[in-house]
Amino acid sequence: MMSYRTFEERYEYLKLNGIVAETTFGVNRYINQSFYTSPEWRSVRNRVIIRDDGCDLACRDREICGRIYIHHINPITMLMFEENDRMLYDLDNLVCVSFDTHNAIHYGDASLLIPDYKPRTPGDTKLW
Repeated sequence: MMSYRTFEERYEYLKLNGIVAETTFGVNRYINQSFYTSPEWRSVRNRVIIRDDGCDLACRDREICGRIYIHHINPITMLMFEENDRMLYDLDNLVCVSFDTHNAIHYGDASLLIPDYKPRTPGDTKLW
């Protein structure tokens, strides 16, 4: 994914078009939720945020304002949890995303993405 240079290219690579995984967690949702509160996950999560500078899809011009989500580039499955698969913690399989980008990836809806913006500059008198 990191070989793609722009935010839009990275999004296109990651979008799932509404297909989250072949099997969903359903009644077993407690399993992945307990995973996300584990000390090992929290440590990996912090490392990803530092590596990506808290930027959406690790694009330096897309700083995340608000809660940072960590997205698995290759979708996770119940079997991965059952086997404690190392891909759950693999830094090369993780990237920072905003809430809107995370939802756009999972539901394949680019309209959920925050449009690229031009930051204000000193002396700029035009409103957005």
